[in-house]
Amino acid sequence: MEPNLIDYYNEIPHGINVIDEMNKELSDLQKKYDKLKEKYTLYVRTHQEETFNSPKIRVDTLENLKIYAKKIFNSIPQFTKIIYDFLNHEGWILDYDKPDSAGTSTMGYADCGYWDTWEHDKLKWGDTSAQEFYYGELCVTNYSIYLRCKLLDELYKLFPEYKFRGRGWFHSRIDECFETIETTVIIMLSCQHEFINPTEIHDIIYKLIMERLFGWGSDRGEFGIEGFEGVFPYEYMNEEYVQNIIYYKCDKCKKVFHGEDAMDYDEQDEDISWFYEDGNLCAEVCKCNN
Repeated sequence: MEPNLIDYYNEIPHGINVIDEMNKELSDLQKKYDKLKEKYTLYVRTHQEETFNSPKIRVDTLENLKIYAKKIFNSIPQFTKIIYDFLNHEGWILDYDKPDSAGTSTMGYADCGYWDTWEHDKLKWGDTSAQEFYYGELCVTNYSIYLRCKLLDELYKLFPEYKFRGRGWFHSRIDECFETIETTVIIMLSCQHEFINPTEIHDIIYKLIMERLFGWGSDRGEFGIEGFEGVFPYEYMNEEYVQNIIYYKCDKCKKVFHGEDAMDYDEQDEDISWFYEDGNLCAEVCKCNN
């Protein structure tokens, strides 16, 4: 910036005044973001809790249940890539709008993919906006809405028979784990910011998301997907996870067999779980087709 002639007569160069004005504008903008954040936090705290039943897709034969369950099992690498691409800000997320750097917050500064960067503009998502695709309306949100949208879209693709596109069980599962993530990570960062590696934070976020969708605790690499041990529960008890959306029901005895066991179903295996229609565990397996 070239000096002005008037600067010869002033104690402080004219450029300093320009910088002061820019700092004032930045301060005003930050105050606006803080007010928006307070309104958003208040809305979340006072909004009534929603409950949704898990979608259910009945499969006509045990063999088709096994095929469907295998598709769910094989989707794990794709969900993994979606999550880590967002956190590392690479891959699919680069096809969408850039984050608003002025709204960067705690998790954004911690290299978590601009997670809690505040966005007040419309964010593109196909022929609509990310806000409208996920929330059904335009609203102030944060940049992690892109990960919400991507996970939701992948779940829709995984279950093409499920045609409902309003707010439902998929939304509630995603929202629950995102709330847990934000609370957990922000507490960790506030306690030991200098000692946490971003990679470790990414792994924690990944596990929290996968646990909420699929369960966590198993060691299932031996069944064909090495490197993804931990996903799916250690013990199967017909819990509300993605793989239990699908089920087979015997027309004769009315007993039910869920997607959890079907992922590694072996007809010779006696340690499998059949359930009654009311969800209780059966003492004996279905023998109608034997």
